Amino acid sequence: MHRQAPVKTNLTKIFDDQEYFDTFNHNSSYKLPFSFKKSESGLFKNELLKNPSGLVDFSKQSLADAKALVQEMLNNKTEQGKLDYIKKLDQLSDILCRVIDVAEFIRIVHPSSKWINAAQKTHEILFEYMNQLNTNVELYTTLVDVLNDSSVTSQLTEEEIKVGEYLKQDFERSGIHMDPDTRNNFVAITQEISLLGSHFNNEINTLDSYWCPITVGDFEGIEDPSIKKEILSLQSKYNGKRVENECYVPLFARIPYAILTKCKSSELRRKVWLALHNASTESINILDRIVSYRALLSQMLGYKSYAHYQLEHKMAKSPENVMAFLKNIQQSLGNSSVLSELKLLSEFKDEKVEYKDDASLIDSIKPWDRDFLVSRMQEHKQQDISLQTKISEYFSVGTVIAGLSKLFESLYNVSFVSEATTQGEVWEKSQVRKLKVIDNRSNQTLGYLYLDFWSQKVMPSHFTITCSRRIHSWENESDYKKKVQLDGDYQLPVVSLVCNFRNNFGKGPTLLSLDQVDTIFHEMGHAMHSMIGRTELHNLSGTRCATDFVEIPSVLMESFSKDLRVLAKVGKHYQTGEPIPQSLLQQAHQDKNTLSACETFMQSKMATLDQKLHNAEIVEKLATGMNEINSTEIYHSVESELKVLADKWSTWHGKFPHLFSYGAVYYSYLLDRAIAEKLWRGLFEEDPWSQEAGSKYRDCILKWGGTKDPWLCLADALGVEELKEGNSNAMELIGRDSNL
Repeated sequence: MHRQAPVKTNLTKIFDDQEYFDTFNHNSSYKLPFSFKKSESGLFKNELLKNPSGLVDFSKQSLADAKALVQEMLNNKTEQGKLDYIKKLDQLSDILCRVIDVAEFIRIVHPSSKWINAAQKTHEILFEYMNQLNTNVELYTTLVDVLNDSSVTSQLTEEEIKVGEYLKQDFERSGIHMDPDTRNNFVAITQEISLLGSHFNNEINTLDSYWCPITVGDFEGIEDPSIKKEILSLQSKYNGKRVENECYVPLFARIPYAILTKCKSSELRRKVWLALHNASTESINILDRIVSYRALLSQMLGYKSYAHYQLEHKMAKSPENVMAFLKNIQQSLGNSSVLSELKLLSEFKDEKVEYKDDASLIDSIKPWDRDFLVSRMQEHKQQDISLQTKISEYFSVGTVIAGLSKLFESLYNVSFVSEATTQGEVWEKSQVRKLKVIDNRSNQTLGYLYLDFWSQKVMPSHFTITCSRRIHSWENESDYKKKVQLDGDYQLPVVSLVCNFRNNFGKGPTLLSLDQVDTIFHEMGHAMHSMIGRTELHNLSGTRCATDFVEIPSVLMESFSKDLRVLAKVGKHYQTGEPIPQSLLQQAHQDKNTLSACETFMQSKMATLDQKLHNAEIVEKLATGMNEINSTEIYHSVESELKVLADKWSTWHGKFPHLFSYGAVYYSYLLDRAIAEKLWRGLFEEDPWSQEAGSKYRDCILKWGGTKDPWLCLADALGVEELKEGNSNAMELIGRDSNL
């Protein structure tokens, strides 16, 4: 079929000029035949999502479709039924995920409470059925029979077998082998962990007290009269027990941060820092229970620990490999970069001290000194706010998107084309931009991006609304066209990127800081993984790959956004179109990431804590009772052992959400950064615009989604045979000589 070439638009103006965008959207909007009325589609062009009640109907219809498909699969005992079984299991997953993913997106992003309530209703409709499917013994045993039948598997593709094995693992990790009573107990514990996790996330910003008692002497020692005045003005709001010669610092608004950055008294900063970093007692209790229940789950499933359970099918494979990797990173950073940064910080202390050794230097800088010393360092540098303003003038949202399109065209021969949205297709008509992603070689549509850079609800995030997969011969294509966007017999990936940048409301384009440029590049890395990782089956398409592999494309994009050769080509003045002067970029580059090594070391400490909270010792402690688990004790022991900016006093770990959301997998941030650094050095360092390097990266990494072992992908991309083993040696090779 001949494809019509897309109409090229001014990408920069689509994002930067509201009037231009409104005109483009109005003039291009689809109209009904012989009518002046604009046609109305539903959200993301799903005809069933024209209103909130439509979402509930969509969930009910999808539930009915899923149940019918399950019955058809289990009743079809023919040879063809066996050959199609894995594809139909994948289709079943897609039917449900399409509803769950769009409902979760609506719950988080949509501005309408009616839509949000409908999303919650959708969750309730599908949640129980999802649990039933995970413990459906007949579905599982049929899958095992298919995978064990060589006459069937010999006719299946590698991708089908891999998806079958992946789904089999999913069943087994949901306790499918257990007797009914034990399985019910397992499901109850899983649900309890989920509820506790939700409670934990809600507690993160809660404190036992929002006031920090300090002495009158502490108060009198505050140098800045405006801070004193603010504290005094709020004393009447303190309703706790008062003690003579005590004053009470509110732990909200700007006051605690002003004290931590401006007050010379180390003792005052210590009191405020500890009060601010202590989690609520309830939060710590919840975390201890989550850790205990996870240990119990791993026992029920026959694993040595929750970490062993979590890592079995990840790149890292075992907690021992993770700990070896983390120690490698810590040793590499601690021996050089971290010490250099601490020495630099120590120069801004009031008292000048000659440190007898590295240990005394490390011990001399406490956690509550950090913000104070960094503030002094920045004052010393006399960081010019006008420099940041000048740089922003070269990086409007439209300039960055147009620059990314040019970069992807150079690397992958892929470009962005603006497309108008129909009535009801987006959640904010004047705000959301839609881009079609085109493969220039074939003029093939790879997928769609819905970009909202001005959300008032969401921190920068990416959402996969629909995954790529082939529509099979037995599926009703005309029915699918009502729900998803298609290209031939492929369901196209739909991804939304949402950021919370400041909207100038028609007064001019949104100008970005370099950190915000990093954010767009990062999130676009995820998006391109979804676009290029087109697979036959939904379960392994795009970003549906190992948790400790999924961040690599996004983290690698940050290397591009920090490279002066890329920024010099992307940056154009929003008024004149002039390219950004090299001198401006170099100056900004020098001021960035002052304490990057310390930041990475702190991440490695939390990754170590994450492992310790989920290791075999926790399972052993569980034998003496759930109340024996003490996360605070473990946190302080990790801090004492790793020393740098050591916190041996607070309960800050109870304010760290990733201990729940990433349980035993938080190391993946660091692993993916180390891998991305190796890919950057091996492929792009010489020329970040190289089509040869881009093609190799696309063909070795991106295009596979989750269908190929990540270690094999890396070995091919970097030409390092030892990585193919994916063992402790491979982990060591990645961690060695890292400049994280």
